[in-house]
Amino acid sequence: MRSIFLRIYIGILCAVLIIGGGALLGYRLWNEDRLSDYLASSSQGTLQLISQGLIRHQGERRQQWLALSKRVTALPLELISAQQLPTSLQPGHKPDNAGLRITVVDEQRRRLFLPASKNQQQWLQVTLAESDINEQLMRGSQLLLLNELGRAPQPERKAALQRLQAAFAYPLHWLSSRELHANYLQKRALAQGDTVVELLTLADSQRAIRSLAPIGNSGEFLQQGPVPLFEPFPRSLVIVAGLLGLALLALACLLLVRPLERRLGRMAREVDQLQPSGPSNPLTVDGNDALTTLAGKINTMSARIYQLLNAQRELNRAVSHELKTPLARLAFRRELALHKLNQLSAESLDISPVVQHLDGMDSSLQELNSLVEEILLYASMESTAPALAPCPVDLSELLNSLFEPLRSESPNLQFSHNAFGGLQVQADPHYLRRALQNLLGNAQRYAYNQIRVSISTQPGQLCLCVEDDGPGIPLEQWQQMLEPFSRIDSSRNRNSGGSGLGLAIVRQIAHWHQGEIQLGHSRLLRGLSAQLTLPTPDSSATSAEPIQADATNCNI
Repeated sequence: MRSIFLRIYIGILCAVLIIGGGALLGYRLWNEDRLSDYLASSSQGTLQLISQGLIRHQGERRQQWLALSKRVTALPLELISAQQLPTSLQPGHKPDNAGLRITVVDEQRRRLFLPASKNQQQWLQVTLAESDINEQLMRGSQLLLLNELGRAPQPERKAALQRLQAAFAYPLHWLSSRELHANYLQKRALAQGDTVVELLTLADSQRAIRSLAPIGNSGEFLQQGPVPLFEPFPRSLVIVAGLLGLALLALACLLLVRPLERRLGRMAREVDQLQPSGPSNPLTVDGNDALTTLAGKINTMSARIYQLLNAQRELNRAVSHELKTPLARLAFRRELALHKLNQLSAESLDISPVVQHLDGMDSSLQELNSLVEEILLYASMESTAPALAPCPVDLSELLNSLFEPLRSESPNLQFSHNAFGGLQVQADPHYLRRALQNLLGNAQRYAYNQIRVSISTQPGQLCLCVEDDGPGIPLEQWQQMLEPFSRIDSSRNRNSGGSGLGLAIVRQIAHWHQGEIQLGHSRLLRGLSAQLTLPTPDSSATSAEPIQADATNCNI
């Protein structure tokens, strides 16, 4: 299946079905136990009163008691023998429920059994559903309770009610007229000797039912309940099940999306590691989906880019090498022309104009040679990183050796630095010299009077800042000038010399040393500031005394 999102959608659908099916199955199993407990707890007290009456009565009176009980409670009561009991019986709701047993008839009904004789040869059987816990049952229970209380002497009736409480799972109250909470119509019905049944809502929003009946002519009342009614979907269950379902669905989505996220992260890391000289197929291609196709397309694109880069490098090398041959021929012919002119000068002919043209040709040849050398150098730098040979380099000695030829070429310029003897940095001497030579040569071409090299050390790095008092470079072109063959339309142009590769070469050398090059404005000399930053791991920049960065020096 190639569609990633289709797989995710199908996975989410399957997760929803599995979670929903599991929740439904769990709910049905849990609800079966709840319904059994509810029916047993709501009816066990009434059934025990009926069972005790059957045990007390014999013969015809026993049948009359059973018929009366069926009529007042509207329950399907039956007497069966012990041999008719089901083979699989489970204990009742409470361990002290006088032998109440329950079997499951179907999803909605339960069958309850109680002993109906002292020797347990006969049993009371009743089949109950949730709908049987109703007003009629509450009225019948009141009559049976009042009958049971009437069997006790009047002074002992409250104590008898307390004994009966043990058989009921809901409260029984003996209320005085002042303790009675009823409305006008209910009190009027009670005064007429009727039983009142009321549906109410408890504090926790649970529906319940209670019944009130007068206790003879005593002016006192018997209250059953409140008896909580069965709720198929309790609020707490719905909330917990909803949160649990959402959590499981979120986990399923995470498990489905996580592999996609890992593959995208791997692709992002592999794309970040692309190098001009790297492999032509840098991305791992696995699977058979849209990401696999994307990885293949990226590999194809990178291969084309590598081909274009290689073609560009080869073109640069070929053009540069091809230029060297005609340049050498021009230089050789110039030398022949000069030799011929020297012979003519012996004949007292004026050859100074021709010599001037030849000197101009020599300057152009040197410039072309310099351009070709820099193109070849930059092409080699761009293709492969060299094996650096870092060692301690004395910066004071290096700068003095670089200043010496520049002073002879530009006697009008002042060169200075703040490096003293002993200040060293760990770097490749050849490439560090080439980087500083390019920065100083760039500053020499555009400086008016001064060139200054400021060195500052900070934890983990050393900064060499080359400044001049030339025209500088506009802020918006600082980054552009680090690209190869970049120039600006100002006094820093082709007429001042330079190929546009000097700063690009410096950037490549800084990259090899895990450093960087930044251009900025010199606060001290008001010209351009080029800052070369090199890392100094393990305190590789050492000096006899620390050099602090001067606020007036390099500002990037």
